[in-house]
Amino acid sequence: MSSKADTKHLKLRGNIWWYQRRVPKHMVSQYPNQNTIQVSLETGDIREARKKRDVINGELQSKSLRSTTSTEGQRFRELVREMERDRQNYPDDWDIMVYPEKLQREGRKVELEAYMTVNGKRDFTHKYKLGLSEAVAMWKEDWGENKTAETLQKVDAVAKDFAKFCFKSFHWIEQADTPIQDITKKMVYQWTRSLSKQYKKATIQAKVSRLKMVWEFAETMEEVTGTNPFAGHKYSQDDIAQSEKREAFTAEETQRILTHDWEKPVYGLLVSLGLYSGCRISELCNLKKKHVVIDEGIIALNIEQGKTRAATRTVPLPDEIGAQVLQHVEKKQDEDYLIGLTNKAASRTFSSFKTKYVSSNKLKGFHSFRHMYITAMERAGVEENITAQIVGHERGKTMSYGYYSKGHELRKLKEATDKAMDYLKR
Repeated sequence: MSSKADTKHLKLRGNIWWYQRRVPKHMVSQYPNQNTIQVSLETGDIREARKKRDVINGELQSKSLRSTTSTEGQRFRELVREMERDRQNYPDDWDIMVYPEKLQREGRKVELEAYMTVNGKRDFTHKYKLGLSEAVAMWKEDWGENKTAETLQKVDAVAKDFAKFCFKSFHWIEQADTPIQDITKKMVYQWTRSLSKQYKKATIQAKVSRLKMVWEFAETMEEVTGTNPFAGHKYSQDDIAQSEKREAFTAEETQRILTHDWEKPVYGLLVSLGLYSGCRISELCNLKKKHVVIDEGIIALNIEQGKTRAATRTVPLPDEIGAQVLQHVEKKQDEDYLIGLTNKAASRTFSSFKTKYVSSNKLKGFHSFRHMYITAMERAGVEENITAQIVGHERGKTMSYGYYSKGHELRKLKEATDKAMDYLKR
């Protein structure tokens, strides 16, 4: 365009030039409720108007490229996405506010390399790929906000373990992070095969599920595309064979556990709750006094922090166990923990006791109580969907149960709980 005809983004109104242009798509959040940017240049001189226009363009450029993200990689990827959208929608003037020489002069390397990537001069995508640990950090700040400290620690640990496996097995260049976009389904499969030598199927599935969740978050944030490499994995018969279910304690072993003289009486209460409520040990350790409720004479536990969404539930207790719980929390404050032990400490203590006094069978543990409770429900003739609601399993595969059922009344659940206790005592 010749200098005489250069009136881009300029409009003459009467005798005054105005700066006028559409709001760039990637900047709409900074200009709410308006489609165009209009500024009076307060001059009738076209030369002066052009100078002021260029100043405004420079300010918009700086505002456009200013990033609120915390890392260079995030800044680069966000800039590339914004520029690509603008290039697709406005091919003629998508980069009107970008001045490469100025970016280079000011040392704004990330912005310059994002621009060069989009205009095709040189691709810097490989340099700024989202790393797995970076994705985990982003997930923790957003989706992980309401997760327990234990869950966050497990996600961190499994990400580090997977990165070590990739470096060792595929001879990746040692770097600060593992590019999540470069992870393939085959790599994850080989990782699960290596884990099967050490862990049971359920443990492996849990590890894979945590990374699947992180990848889903990255996809939601438009940081990765394609098929989730952590999804849809199947396990061979060898894997399934070594993944035996927990075994129940015998009647004699159960009696030995229930009558044991614990150094801390709270362990006796923990065991009784495990056997007669079907709750997981982590759920019991997360309970506070405020989670113990009485409704129409029924003593129950409100499980707020569970393994899954279905695990959030109210569990009625047999009268005998409920009375023990009320006595135990009588002098506690609402925010005091019911058991007062961490999940890890409780699990280790029970495991050591079980090995020393009850059984060396590795398939028998605290989680055996849950299996025994569910079996008691089944043999006592309790309907499966009632059992599922009490123990926190997914229930209702149909539309009616899955979306509209409000669950059974507490009184109905209490009847089922009493049946299970009667069976277990027999």
